[in-house]
Amino acid sequence: MSRRLRTLYNCMAAFALVAPSVASAEVKPGERIHELDDFSFIEMLNSVDVEKSSELIQKFQNKEGKTRLLNGKYNPKGDCTVEAYRNKEVLLVTIPASLLFAPNGQTLKPGAADYLAPIRRYLREPDMYRVMLVMHTDNTGSEEYRDELTEQRVNAIFEWYEKSGSDTSYLFSYALGDDMPLKPNDSMDNRARNRRLEIYLVPGKKMVEQAKKGRISF
Repeated sequence: MSRRLRTLYNCMAAFALVAPSVASAEVKPGERIHELDDFSFIEMLNSVDVEKSSELIQKFQNKEGKTRLLNGKYNPKGDCTVEAYRNKEVLLVTIPASLLFAPNGQTLKPGAADYLAPIRRYLREPDMYRVMLVMHTDNTGSEEYRDELTEQRVNAIFEWYEKSGSDTSYLFSYALGDDMPLKPNDSMDNRARNRRLEIYLVPGKKMVEQAKKGRISF
């Protein structure tokens, strides 16, 4: 296990990690809080404290996952998955890289937009969600190649959202190479599973503020 991977898993185990504080001034559509761009994967995942609103946010996210995501392109019988994450407060959408890119490719395939478009909904209201694009690969090739591949791929996805007219103020991209495999890289099937895009739909401050008032409207 690499030093980077050990560090990542240690951070995930110490779940009480507190991310650096950022001013909570209201952000206008299209305006980006650049301090957030410096957050690591773990810091961003834990960047908003849901405080005592966890139960309501869990119920809202559960309904959103079932009624919006699983009834669309990410259906239970398809290749993409939707699951609850981080105490069921975060929705995690996983899309196989093969649906988005050709082997070793860095340009989105025709039809890739079908799998990316449903996420545009979660970018409409600034800081209702913090949407994380996390690209992974298997252990094929050098570490430099793997890091470069995931970086170029996640950049292509981020640019697609920009070009589609989405507000990317709270869209964040991470290239993790092969640091977080789902399966041991010991078979073709396992390596295929490890090559994936994960999209984390993290509650933002606007959702928490609504939850404090007892109702989430989106």
